Amino acid sequence: MRLPALPLLLSLLPACTLLHRTPSPPPPPKPVYHIDSSLAAALKPSAASIEIDLTRQEMRLLNAEKQPVVTTQISTGRNTTPTPAGHFSVLEKLPTKFSNRYGKYVKKDTREVVVWRIWEHKGPQPPGTEYEGYEMPHWLRLTWPGVGIHQGEFKPGELSSKGCIRTPAEPQKVIWEHSHIGTPVHIHGTSTPHPDAP
Repeated sequence: MRLPALPLLLSLLPACTLLHRTPSPPPPPKPVYHIDSSLAAALKPSAASIEIDLTRQEMRLLNAEKQPVVTTQISTGRNTTPTPAGHFSVLEKLPTKFSNRYGKYVKKDTREVVVWRIWEHKGPQPPGTEYEGYEMPHWLRLTWPGVGIHQGEFKPGELSSKGCIRTPAEPQKVIWEHSHIGTPVHIHGTSTPHPDAP
């Protein structure tokens, strides 16, 4: 008996594998934002202000006429660690901050991650490791205890942080560039007023 030609067998394989392949889940939606380039080019940091709506999970960079220069979806604190509401001002501006509270344990020699979330870790620090704080690009501090605005990943509509305001990379870069120490920030919505807010 003659065996089927190899090309014929290979041509049947994709059809067979398709019958048993489970579809991959769709990628999560990306945060939506808008940057008005002409308003951004004309905006001086001294005229900028920031408005954060906790209910809508939205942040806006405003000019002196209260026109939105940047509008972006954000993700704020979970119910157990809510983002404070009130009137604040930028206390610190850094290109990148490394958290001294939220980080991981990595091996000193290879930088291999041993514990991803140290705040959930039980017991002592694993031997041969050191702490490495999570990176928070384009950091704007709002409270000395640690609440700030920074670039971070999140799924739109989900509260994901320990109190900070997470934003997509591109709009946060524009907001950071147009902010300065003292930029006013108004946070409003469903959270209770924070004691650090005047």
